[in-house]
Amino acid sequence: MTIRRLALRILYWLLVLAVSLALLVALVLFIESRDPTRVGSVPQAAPLASVAH
Repeated sequence: MTIRRLALRILYWLLVLAVSLALLVALVLFIESRDPTRVGSVPQAAPLASVAH
């Protein structure tokens, strides 16, 4: 196997990895944008009047 062929094979797999990561990030961002809840938000406590019943 020549050096050029090896370099092309490595470049090919690096591009496959980059495209895969880009698609994964795009999918995560798309799912987050459609999710009405926010991760990390503090849930609001119930008012004390409704808990006292």
